Amino acid sequence: MTMSDVAAQNVGFVECWNEILTPKWIRFRHLLSGNGKLHSDVAMPRFGIRPGQRVLDFGCGFGETTLELGRLVGPGGSVLGLDCTSAFLEIANRERDQTGVTNVRYELGDAQVHPFAPASFDVAYARFGVMFFESAVRALRNVHRALVPGGAVCLIVWRGLADNPAWGAARDVVRRYLPPPGEGAATCGPGPFSWADEETDRSMLAAAGFTDIDLFERNDLPMCVGRSLQEAIDYQMLVGPSGEIVREAGLQGTLCLPEIRAELAELFRPNLRPGGVGVYMGSSTWFIRARKSNR
Repeated sequence: MTMSDVAAQNVGFVECWNEILTPKWIRFRHLLSGNGKLHSDVAMPRFGIRPGQRVLDFGCGFGETTLELGRLVGPGGSVLGLDCTSAFLEIANRERDQTGVTNVRYELGDAQVHPFAPASFDVAYARFGVMFFESAVRALRNVHRALVPGGAVCLIVWRGLADNPAWGAARDVVRRYLPPPGEGAATCGPGPFSWADEETDRSMLAAAGFTDIDLFERNDLPMCVGRSLQEAIDYQMLVGPSGEIVREAGLQGTLCLPEIRAELAELFRPNLRPGGVGVYMGSSTWFIRARKSNR
């Protein structure tokens, strides 16, 4: 499937990622990918991915997880990394070639509509990806068809903002100045916290065909939201939910921005670790594994 094929079916979603979010994610990759690794390092032993398996990494982004999965499955296994963002995959392909890994490949596509061969994977994996699909159920149904009977989907998703001060604390500061975005706000999918509720998650998995959920585990840890106070503030304003509120407020947001940035500096200062390590705040995720029926 070419990029034009994907875009024809899902224009706004794919264009948003390629044109709006991608430059910000590249700028803050060291934070986004670094913090993702903190959680996946804990999750991987729980998921039980084994040598020789065929793995789909959907919403693979820069491909760090795809390479990690390639090492786990070894030369007898294989990994396909799928993402709808061409700039991410350019980086992923370059870094794969630099490592010399031969059991990993990447394809440009949207997991909601990508023509996977039926029963072609033993495991499907997504780290902080499934939350952004325009229809997570549609993507998971497609993934379900691509799994062998008894195959597993393994997900790492954010819990709610109240459980993630790394994102929620700054949002609370901004909300003291500005109203929440109204209907019709520009978004790139449901958003990072759309899988916060366990009951909703289980319902979406069941709707996609995954009736056997054998892992649903909470993981809490501190993560870096900036190597300095300045970067921590910029990160929230450009990537986090607080920045969305400011952008959607238009002129009012622009006028309030100096006061917001000053208050964010005060929020982050006590969490700035000495020695240039960075600003650390609490984060919380779900580790989820669900299986396709053997029947």
